[in-house]
Amino acid sequence: MRLAFVDLCGFRGYRKPVRIDFAERFTIIDGRNGVGKSTIFDAIEFALTGTLGKYDDATAAGETIADYLWWTGEGPAPEQRYVEVGFRSGEEETSIRRTQIGAPDAERLARITARLSDPHLAPLEPLRQLCTTAIIRDERITALSLDLKETDRYALLRDALGANDSELWISRGAELVTLAKRRTAAAQQEVTAANGKVATAARRIDEVRANLVGEAAIGQAVSRLRAFVDTQVSPDQLASPVRQRIAALSAEVEALEDLSSRWSRVETERLRLGELSDAVSAANAERDAAAAALQQGMTTHEPVSASSMAAGARDLITLVTLGRQIGLRDGHCPLCGSGKSHEEYERGLTAAERLARALDDQGARVAMHEQAQRTLEGRFTSAEQAAGAAESARLSVVRVVQEFDQERRARGVAAGTGDQIAARAASLRQSLDAARKDLRILETLHLSGELERAQRSESDAKNRLLRAQERFGRARKAEVTAQALHDAARRAAAETLDRRLERVLPLMSELYRRLRPHPVWSDIEYSIRGDVRRFLKLQVGEELNPQFLFSSGQRRATGLAFLLSVNLSLAWSRWESILLDDPVQHIDDFRAIHLAEVAAQLVSDGCQIICAVEDAALADLLCRRLPIDRIGQAKRITLGPDTEGALGKLSERTLTPLLRNSLLAAPGQSAVS
Repeated sequence: MRLAFVDLCGFRGYRKPVRIDFAERFTIIDGRNGVGKSTIFDAIEFALTGTLGKYDDATAAGETIADYLWWTGEGPAPEQRYVEVGFRSGEEETSIRRTQIGAPDAERLARITARLSDPHLAPLEPLRQLCTTAIIRDERITALSLDLKETDRYALLRDALGANDSELWISRGAELVTLAKRRTAAAQQEVTAANGKVATAARRIDEVRANLVGEAAIGQAVSRLRAFVDTQVSPDQLASPVRQRIAALSAEVEALEDLSSRWSRVETERLRLGELSDAVSAANAERDAAAAALQQGMTTHEPVSASSMAAGARDLITLVTLGRQIGLRDGHCPLCGSGKSHEEYERGLTAAERLARALDDQGARVAMHEQAQRTLEGRFTSAEQAAGAAESARLSVVRVVQEFDQERRARGVAAGTGDQIAARAASLRQSLDAARKDLRILETLHLSGELERAQRSESDAKNRLLRAQERFGRARKAEVTAQALHDAARRAAAETLDRRLERVLPLMSELYRRLRPHPVWSDIEYSIRGDVRRFLKLQVGEELNPQFLFSSGQRRATGLAFLLSVNLSLAWSRWESILLDDPVQHIDDFRAIHLAEVAAQLVSDGCQIICAVEDAALADLLCRRLPIDRIGQAKRITLGPDTEGALGKLSERTLTPLLRNSLLAAPGQSAVS
């Protein structure tokens, strides 16, 4: 199967319909950057797989390549949005078509898949793998250059060869290992839990045996307990009244101990009652004396207050002062208007001054009396408060003593000392301790049955432990078997890939020699190491690493040789087309010529070459170097924008074969030197 055509509209950067018919042997596409050369290869991959693998499910700002598959630029919208790719096998031609809203016909897609790959040998996703190996892009060459780690290089080679069909078995083996490990962990936990239960049962047996006592000791304990509760019930019925009696005595002991702890403090308070009574009497006497003094002071008070007398004195002095200032008016007093002589007027003013001084002296005496009265009132108030406080203190102590005596009498404790109460509490506590000890001995009557139950529990725990250990052993064995199966699947996958590499690596070395990436090291060696984890190592000369010796262009040339060898080694592929998307970036003209020679050999061997380049001179070189036998087997197509700026074909030319033996001499003539 070879490519026949690609027809697209509204896809990526192509707004208008564009159809490119591919020649039987090779088609060279040229054009500057951004004119849609890579989109031609994108259209082929999208038609077959429905996606573009070079973006590797990349996302940015919540968007993916699916948001940019169809035309999104400015200008008039495309009339249609579709991609159609045709394939040719002899005279038979078939195609597959995808649109923006419709998937391809499933039956037709299955037929094309069966024509492009061997169903018995193909991997799980043959079309995706074919696009990965048949469409050799610039970024793919970079990814498979010498800069990769050895493990990553092996993984990419494995995926490129399609030797990943065993991944299903490997993943199943990994799932089995995971499940087996979980089962082993669960069984281990079960064994640990069972061990804990066996140990617990053994400790319980030891405890029961340690608590067992003789029959004589039990009989003595029963006799003491019967005396303790003053009853003759059977031993089976004795425990309940004993516990009730113990509870009652415990409460009594706590009450007695509380009385004992409070005894000294209460007695101290009792001794203070006399002092407090004397203090109350003294306070009451002082209060009565203050009340009598206050009453006596109140009976001798002045009828006029000191403030009113002082005000009257001030008014008289003011009147005298004004009288002196005004004097007589035409022999008459300015106040009463009576006729007065100067001597009589002066005597009246002098008498007023004496009256003012008398009023002032009397006001001072009244003020002293008022102050004394207030002092007596303060004394009475203080004495009354002191009497109330003394009475409150006495009543508080009386209440404490009365409450203690009431509680003491309620407990049947006669008046005595605190030591007597403490001795009684100690005696009761000793009796309680003995009763509790005898009660524990009495409870050992049930320990024989408890011992039998504990022994049965231990036996059951041991049986469960044995079963758990058996399950753990089976789980551990299953885990080892699952791990062995997983490792075997990985080794089998690696061995399968090794057999395929036996065809790839020699061809890779041959293509490396044809492309001649390095002028000194003309040969490269490939080796695979590792058992489960595999490494693909490349070396030149005396085990030198070309990654640190080759330039970027030389590394890319090596990567190109790698990809070409992979494409040519796919035993399951029936697609005879090799698509080269700008394979000569960063490669000098010397190695570009070598690439042209290799491509010419591939065309001669029956491969269809479709190559897109930016350099028109390189396109001319490829058109000259790649061989054809007749017109129509090769094409040269130039892409670019039209007068409206839409991408499309600027030119398409069918190539003719070069003349053969053009420099041979004609009959009868000498050859041209």
